[in-house]
Amino acid sequence: MPDDKSRFLAVWPEKQREALLSRGIPSNQMRTKQLLKLKSILLEHEQALTEALHADLGKPPFESFSSELAVLLNEIDHVCKHLGRWNRSTGSAQLKLGYIEVLRKKRQPHGSVLIIGSWNYPVQLTLMPVIGAIAGGNSCVIKPSEYAPATADLLEKIIKEAFLPEQIHVIQGDGHTASLLTSAPFDLIFFTGSGRTGKRVADQAAKRLTPVILELGGKNPCVLDETGFSKAAVRDIVWGKFLNAGQTCIAPDTLFVHQSVYEQTLNEISAALSAFYGEQPQNSGDFGRICTDDHFQKVIGFIGQGTVRHGGGHDRANRFVAPTVLTDIPPGSPVLEEEIFGPVLPVIPYTDLNALYSGGGLQRDALTGYLFSADKHHIQRFNEYMRSSTTSINQVIHHAASPHIAFGGVGKSGYGAYHGKAGFRAFGYEKTSVRTYHYLRFPGKFPPYSERNLKALKLLRKWLL
Repeated sequence: MPDDKSRFLAVWPEKQREALLSRGIPSNQMRTKQLLKLKSILLEHEQALTEALHADLGKPPFESFSSELAVLLNEIDHVCKHLGRWNRSTGSAQLKLGYIEVLRKKRQPHGSVLIIGSWNYPVQLTLMPVIGAIAGGNSCVIKPSEYAPATADLLEKIIKEAFLPEQIHVIQGDGHTASLLTSAPFDLIFFTGSGRTGKRVADQAAKRLTPVILELGGKNPCVLDETGFSKAAVRDIVWGKFLNAGQTCIAPDTLFVHQSVYEQTLNEISAALSAFYGEQPQNSGDFGRICTDDHFQKVIGFIGQGTVRHGGGHDRANRFVAPTVLTDIPPGSPVLEEEIFGPVLPVIPYTDLNALYSGGGLQRDALTGYLFSADKHHIQRFNEYMRSSTTSINQVIHHAASPHIAFGGVGKSGYGAYHGKAGFRAFGYEKTSVRTYHYLRFPGKFPPYSERNLKALKLLRKWLL
């Protein structure tokens, strides 16, 4: 029954919170031990995880390791190395007229954290926030995506073997389960997914005033100006776009190319795609598949909205959509308005950067923005225009794998950031302990107030307050 399930799910944040209170806030050593345990199960189950990712998304082993496991392993290594320094308490003292004020500041865990993972990188995007939550001293309930069932089943199995449920617990289910979980009394919710679902999560959390971190999507623009064109640049763009069959939240969504290098760029894109995946990409072991039937239908719907310059083929039975390049797209077409999240690349010519920016075709608050250019003025203007938390110049994707760079959205692409130190900070709050040592006391602060004491306060406010 839904009511029974709701009550069952609501128990978990309470259980984890009580366990945290009874055993105390985990020490740095305890947190590091948990992180290293997580690392060990990733290494131990590497082959099984690779097979699950292939079953769900058709991911080749190279992409499974490079974009899922390696990123997590590097994150754990980085956090373990720096956690002791990040989690130090800091102190200061101020001498006032009549007393000494001593401050001690230290980050505290929120408590029981709900993490809702995504299907496109179902290992990385589910466990990356878990790393931050552990580093922050929290317990976690994980809801993996039901659209990557093989990976979800395996994550539940290996987490259950390695961790007590009071530390980390996996709950599987559909959108209804997720809705019940977001209504439960968690201390923080971390959601990765679409903007539409993210709004519902935020609405549910608002009813309890639960803080939320939303990692959403966006039409990440990629601009290739006349100074940035090269075969190497085009190969990078093609790789970043069609990695994971285009199902990457930071993939270059639409490519804007200066008119002077437009035809050259289109030719090089086709050459790169043929070199990467062959003339029959459905036979390539290096090209993935669309995750669900519904998403397959959405992606192929974009193909008819322009001229197919390359690709265009698809196979519903295998959820295969060929790497596709579109040109001559009418303004206002859905492929230019909606996040594509698939292997379809619109290529749009432009003649003037300022006109491109003023025309509104580039979403400013995407997850990231890409520019290939050797012109410092173009780079400066692009950085000023984009409202994203990152921009990447002459490279795609790689910045999101770095534990040194905070990853998060702005506006339509979400709010909050994690990875590395940003992740540690995201899963905690700063508590300040104030201790006062009096050597004089001033009764003038108490009622009844007098004009004389008000004048004294105005004169000595810097030393009294």
